[in-house]
Amino acid sequence: MKKILAWVLPFLLIVAFVYDRIVCYGPMNDSVAVQDTESYFGAAEMSPFSLDFFEQQRSPSYPLLIKISNPTLEYELTQLSEPYFGTEARLAVQPGTETLVRNQTVISIVCWVLCAILVASSLNGVFTKALAVFLILGCGFVPQIADWDSILSSESLSISLFILSVGLLFKVIPDGRKDRLSSCLAAAGLVIVNFFWIFTRDTNAYFIIVEALLLILTGIIFWIRRKGQRISALLCGFFLLGIFFFHQGTMRESERWLLPFLNNMITNVFPYEDRVEFFTETEMPTEGNILQLTGSAEYNNIYENEKFIHWARRFGLASYQKFLLSRPLWCVSEVYNNLDSFFEENRQPFFYGSKEQRPHWAEKPGNFVLPLSSSVILIDFLLLILLAVKSVRTGEAADIRSFWVLLILFLGGGLLMSLSYLGEVRSIWRHVLGGVTALRLMLWLTIAALFSDPENS
Repeated sequence: MKKILAWVLPFLLIVAFVYDRIVCYGPMNDSVAVQDTESYFGAAEMSPFSLDFFEQQRSPSYPLLIKISNPTLEYELTQLSEPYFGTEARLAVQPGTETLVRNQTVISIVCWVLCAILVASSLNGVFTKALAVFLILGCGFVPQIADWDSILSSESLSISLFILSVGLLFKVIPDGRKDRLSSCLAAAGLVIVNFFWIFTRDTNAYFIIVEALLLILTGIIFWIRRKGQRISALLCGFFLLGIFFFHQGTMRESERWLLPFLNNMITNVFPYEDRVEFFTETEMPTEGNILQLTGSAEYNNIYENEKFIHWARRFGLASYQKFLLSRPLWCVSEVYNNLDSFFEENRQPFFYGSKEQRPHWAEKPGNFVLPLSSSVILIDFLLLILLAVKSVRTGEAADIRSFWVLLILFLGGGLLMSLSYLGEVRSIWRHVLGGVTALRLMLWLTIAALFSDPENS
């Protein structure tokens, strides 16, 4: 009975969240298209059961959702938003996209609710469970997150699957008890969810590799200490490594990396003589006016330089990786000097709904739960140290598990944010969104974990 009563308030909070999320954001039919939407629909035409589906110009998870939502692929895009040109569109019912938008919204709601339940059930204390649910669902309710569900692009699905994977991590990380059916099912679920998540945005692979290595590390530590629940973590970690390498192979074949690589070369290499010299040692051709090119590769004529593009396809990605590894201080300083710009914007840029379409009153609370300052990284770090001290002092399974999950969020989120920035110089704020979201969410998860109290369970 006590365990049931502990879930009364969290259950009421979940009901309130689902109700308000549906009512406050109006009909789930309205959407806005972006420049990439057309290409995602084009990618959905390919069979998902072929390797080519993973090796095309668009990451395949969102095209798969399009295919499921609209099997005929008949659609009409009437509202195209292009913030770069100052043409943010208004939401509208675009024929053939209604089911897709509804599915994005439903997936988002389900993932946030499941994350809240999984995290709360992993913490001790009646108050802590309610606090965790309140903080997690508070992040999922505000327009800064919920608005992405109305945009016909991969961000909504990526955020939703990431949130669900965080909840599953709380069940997979070893806690000193024997492997149970729940931990095995959570491990299987985490593998499946991360498989689709890594193929929403290619940069998610950076988080996956951290997650996989730390899962393997925790499994080994608990194996050495002869404590339980290590098999599920070990197997999950190795499966995630397999997903990572499969993704890397298909991503390289797809050439989805080529446009970001060209943009980086134009912005970070061509204007600097010493950097050009580094790449000429890898036989990079510099004929013509290629070193004088500016702007995005989508709009200048760099693709017309066949010799350079041939080199880029064969050696470009490996050469740029070597370039970054050879300049670690430059990489760190670039990320550090731009940290504020990663956090200073919070709202999606593609539309600004009316009062009837969006709860604008929730924007200010949204800026509170999703901080606009990069100082959240330092706060996360200090809170993580406090949690580490607490877990050592108490020896509680919930504290130890929370520490490892939040360490994954801190390291994985930081790496994802940093390499997303170093990997693409255009639309920076949108590209670092995944890592920034992880670091923002970590703040509240760590606070909830610090309040975990077994005596009040």
